[in-house]
Amino acid sequence: MGRRALAVTGVHRIYRLITRLLTPVALGWLWWRGRREPAYAQRLVERLGYLRIPAEAAGGILIHAASVGEVQASRPLLDALRHQWPDHALTVSTITPTGMQTLQGHWGPVIRHVYLPLDTPGAVRRFLDRLQPRLVLLIEREVWPELLLQCRQRSIPVALVNARLSERSARGYRRWAGLFDPIWQQFATVAAADPESQARYQSLGVPPERCHCPGNLKFDMPPPEDTAATRPPGLDGRFVVVAGSTHADEEEALLAHWPELRRQHPSLLLVLVPRHPQRFDDVARRLDVSGLPHVRHSRGQTPDADTAIWLGDTMGHLPMWYRHADLCFIGGSLAPIGGHNALEAMVFGKAVLFGPHTRNFEHLYHLVETAGAGVRVTSGSELAACVDQACRDPGRWRSMGHRGAAIVRQHQGATQRTLTQIGRLWQDDDPQALSRIAVRRQGASLIWHDPASIEDISAGAFDAPHCRPGSRPMATGSGRGQVHVVNVGQATALLRHYRRGGLMARISRDRFLGMDPWASRGMREYLLLRLMRSWRLPVPAPLAARVEQAGPAYRSDIMVGLLPGTRNLVQIMAVTTIPATAWAAIGQAIRRMHDRQVHHADLNAHNLLLDDGGQAWIVDFDKCGVRAGDDWKDANLQRLLRSLRKEKARQPICHWREDTDWPSLLDGYRKSQAVG
Repeated sequence: MGRRALAVTGVHRIYRLITRLLTPVALGWLWWRGRREPAYAQRLVERLGYLRIPAEAAGGILIHAASVGEVQASRPLLDALRHQWPDHALTVSTITPTGMQTLQGHWGPVIRHVYLPLDTPGAVRRFLDRLQPRLVLLIEREVWPELLLQCRQRSIPVALVNARLSERSARGYRRWAGLFDPIWQQFATVAAADPESQARYQSLGVPPERCHCPGNLKFDMPPPEDTAATRPPGLDGRFVVVAGSTHADEEEALLAHWPELRRQHPSLLLVLVPRHPQRFDDVARRLDVSGLPHVRHSRGQTPDADTAIWLGDTMGHLPMWYRHADLCFIGGSLAPIGGHNALEAMVFGKAVLFGPHTRNFEHLYHLVETAGAGVRVTSGSELAACVDQACRDPGRWRSMGHRGAAIVRQHQGATQRTLTQIGRLWQDDDPQALSRIAVRRQGASLIWHDPASIEDISAGAFDAPHCRPGSRPMATGSGRGQVHVVNVGQATALLRHYRRGGLMARISRDRFLGMDPWASRGMREYLLLRLMRSWRLPVPAPLAARVEQAGPAYRSDIMVGLLPGTRNLVQIMAVTTIPATAWAAIGQAIRRMHDRQVHHADLNAHNLLLDDGGQAWIVDFDKCGVRAGDDWKDANLQRLLRSLRKEKARQPICHWREDTDWPSLLDGYRKSQAVG
């Protein structure tokens, strides 16, 4: 996605001000809507970025699917991702509770859910601070300026997946060019759902080499496993028309013509499934007023011979209705909504009717019309006429449904093509290194540890290492950075206690301000090392970390895996000359770290190691982190050069020659293959 840090434009500052001003309004609206739908008023703190998630979620992939349609679209991709990534490293965010319910209906508690925060600077910052995603996948068209800006500032690659873009939406983005133009260049990749969307994204400014068209993920959606193969009671002998995801105007059009259709075709039954669950009761009251005999699925009622309408007022059952339909009308298309997803019916081989407003799925509906798999209508009377024809000639409409199923089969495979494209963003990574984190609380101490390396650990394992049998100090040349080799269970670890330096050490030797354990030095370094190990960088494995709260301050420690047979550069240069190949290996290790945008706050000769085989390692990542841009990298190297010069001046014996050794290091740095 590029290395240049993204500046905050004047237009974006205005956007920030507006979102801040609208935050109370948004929270008030969620609370008000929660009076009718309680889920909207729940977990409001997440809307402000205050997440309550386990530590093991950090460093994984965030998939943002705004609502029901996006969650359903992401289903094939999520199933594919689960074969490569541990479940605990995948987090799905939604905006609506119905999206959350759909997610949980598919995967239960296996896939973690959070609400995407409001797009304000503070909420997004808190959200990203806690989740720390290494990759963000946005499903379909979720373009939030503040989220994308902060991802760029943190060097988090963002991919737009199953990306759809109508001409109307593209015109809207162009009208707000000052806000959105900086966004298009920053996408790591755009996987368009159709060629028209691909062309529009490129016209907005997405680089062509990052904009591809693997196809629509929804073609790969399998029929729900819990969809009954046999017709529900009350459908036998009936000609069933399912109107799915309908809106108020469409329901009025259907109800206006249904009495006459029923008079001509007494076996006709309408299964009416409103788009939004909060409207179920309103639609039921409208049916009461209409006088049409009807029953409600939510009450366990089934139709009899006199029933004209079965109200599908339960969540998650639309695929069942489509499976047992004789004809399907796709809502949101007769009303000016943009059309909903016809594939949910086509996968069952059903002919589809739809209105003129299909901009949300224009490519799909073009395929349907071209193949003769459905009919576009412009009014309620045309819709009624098609229902009448289908009742009189059902064989013709069954053939149309077969053509629709053929369209689905012809366009399948988008999931694998999409996975191949976005997989380049982690092709050199090791997702399994994002191991689970065990959490233990003991008194004022919070401990994280890797259960695969240390089965159990107590707060005492971090205390007074010099007094413990078998422990020994490991010299680093810095009293503040002293570490000890300790044995914890079957593991041999390096234990470091965080201490202050400079003038602050006279005020407080080892206490730091802060109440959030996630923001402590130990936990931050633990998570960074875990992330770097998944990037296959030459750093030690994080084994355990502790934060001990003391009022408004904390003390902190970390244990990392021992790197056998290693010595730091100062130790080696005191006894022998380091060959040019080893200096090049050090340069390559630093380059690999920089290519991942990791800034080492204290890159010096004590924190660079060589093992017996000439492998270079980097240690001590206190106060380090991922940083955007390139301007700091040369300064990072210059810091190392100053450290080497300092050791040359202070050590009695130091086999360091700047005229030959430093060029060898730079040669390795420059020739190293970038992996970012």
